Amino acid sequence: MMPSKPFFAYRSFRRELQTVRRFYEAGIRQFCVFPANTTNSLGQPYVEYPPNWVFFDAYEFEHADRQIADLLSVAPEAELLCMIDLNSPNWLVRQLMRTSADSTLGLTNALTTARWREETEKYLRALLSHLESAWPNRIRAYILACGMTDEWMDYSKGCELAGKRSAYRQWSVEHGWDDPVSIPDLARRFRSDPPLFLRDPEKDAAALRYWKFISECVAEGIASFTEAAREMIPEQTALGVFYGYILQLGRERLVQCGHLAYEKVCALSGVDFLISPGCYYDREMGGGAGFMAPNGTLHLHGKNAFHEIDHGTSTANYQLSSHVRLKWMKQWPDETADVAGLRREFCRSLFHGASLWWFDMWGGYYDSETLTGEIGRFQRISDRFADTRREPDAEIAVIVDPDSALLIDDEAPDSIADGMIPSLLRSCNRCGAPYRVYSFRDLPRIPDLSPFRLILFPGLFEVTEEKERILRERILTAGRTVVWLYGAAVSDGRRRTPSRMRTLTGFPETCASFTERKMEGWNSVFVPDSRSLPESLLRTLAEKAGVHFYTDLLCPVWASRDLLMIHTAESGRHTIRLRRPADVRMLLGSAVPERTAPDRLEYVFSGPETILLHLTETGPEKNT
Repeated sequence: MMPSKPFFAYRSFRRELQTVRRFYEAGIRQFCVFPANTTNSLGQPYVEYPPNWVFFDAYEFEHADRQIADLLSVAPEAELLCMIDLNSPNWLVRQLMRTSADSTLGLTNALTTARWREETEKYLRALLSHLESAWPNRIRAYILACGMTDEWMDYSKGCELAGKRSAYRQWSVEHGWDDPVSIPDLARRFRSDPPLFLRDPEKDAAALRYWKFISECVAEGIASFTEAAREMIPEQTALGVFYGYILQLGRERLVQCGHLAYEKVCALSGVDFLISPGCYYDREMGGGAGFMAPNGTLHLHGKNAFHEIDHGTSTANYQLSSHVRLKWMKQWPDETADVAGLRREFCRSLFHGASLWWFDMWGGYYDSETLTGEIGRFQRISDRFADTRREPDAEIAVIVDPDSALLIDDEAPDSIADGMIPSLLRSCNRCGAPYRVYSFRDLPRIPDLSPFRLILFPGLFEVTEEKERILRERILTAGRTVVWLYGAAVSDGRRRTPSRMRTLTGFPETCASFTERKMEGWNSVFVPDSRSLPESLLRTLAEKAGVHFYTDLLCPVWASRDLLMIHTAESGRHTIRLRRPADVRMLLGSAVPERTAPDRLEYVFSGPETILLHLTETGPEKNT
């Protein structure tokens, strides 16, 4: 059961006991342990302790105990968040070689192998039984980890195996379709039509059903292991998984990795949070990164986002061994950027009610007393203000649709998967106003849509009759502006319906350039792709829609009634315009802003810099 106070923790793959001690002395009391049995995507052991699952029904849990005891030796009052490695140890891959049940390389291969599920669940139950007995009342949360990089990602590319074929046939019949007899072959799985390389609902019906099965297979696996774990742990202990990365995954992964059934995972009563690293596409100074799952969706389901802050500081170690280095990871350039970046990531978590951990991935990230001192300040701010129910005070909403995403051929060389959502959210991060992200199925459940003046739909390709009804009743009204990216309504869920795009949006399917149109009671905007909507154009559209902007800077801004964050790479004096007159106290920043009016401040930024203000209202909200 997720507490109302988000988690605030430290994690590393390595022992890093001196860093653990510094975090502990700075006031942090929550730490991650990971009794791992497997290797990472580079073939390196995840942790510096021996495996604890050594063969069928053979466990050496003393290695897990040693890992916990080492941490408690320098952090005696630590509360633990424990990752559970459900991936296949090397010996299990060999023992089950006839079924290709290597969960790291082919998660759905393993999930549709009865023997793999049986043995892995036995291990899970044995480990949880031991931990709860050996370390009672010490573990606050468990994270079930499986699939590529422990993130429940399927890298099988949908390949056919006997167990998977049987499971797919059964799933199809249970959903009311004819027995498909076989899995669609490689050519049919990855067939699509230019220019957007979308699947055709009629010609590619079998492929669409199959890729839906892949995501639901992963979700069902999460559900099964969650149910087993819940039987073994106290009710008050939280449980989470790495899952739901619709906002991050691109080519060869958006559909294939099996993350599009996140709403089913959100509906599981036993799951309390979804965890992900910060998005990788906008981490530099002046950018905003973000969560990989729609935070608005999580809130509506009563779940918590868990933000893994693994952003590379200037001292981060990427040399895993003498010959192996993480070449793709990028670092911030210096300690000034480190402070600005870590403040930004903490504030994002704070404004979204998210839990977080500072992921000192391979060590060295926090070899600075300045940074651990900063994180100690964050902990004190978190103690005062953090709440899992907190959300940003936003007038911009992004609506993603996993059903439409299934139409995307993420294998095509020119697939739109890479840029569609990441490029859009990069612009949203930098436009200068807060925003929220929801899923289409959330729309009837959002209590009040009136605050949203600008709504963006990236790739709403499937619009059924029910979806159209929801759009017309709840979205296409109230004078708001609606932005369609890549098109909309080209499918009704059964067949291609290109003419419906004009009926719904006012623009023909052949529209290929930025266009605006005044509709009856609302404004329609077409943008051909996300790269054609830079932050400057997005801001112009938002200003015309009546969105409040706190500053003239194109930069990340998060706001609520009592808090305001601004992050910028720029330097200089800038006006800050509040939505409501308020007294102001600086929580993070170099100076107290100069007041020029009840709702206006002047602040001299020394970029890169992130400031956080506490606002105490003194008057009514201004009209915008």
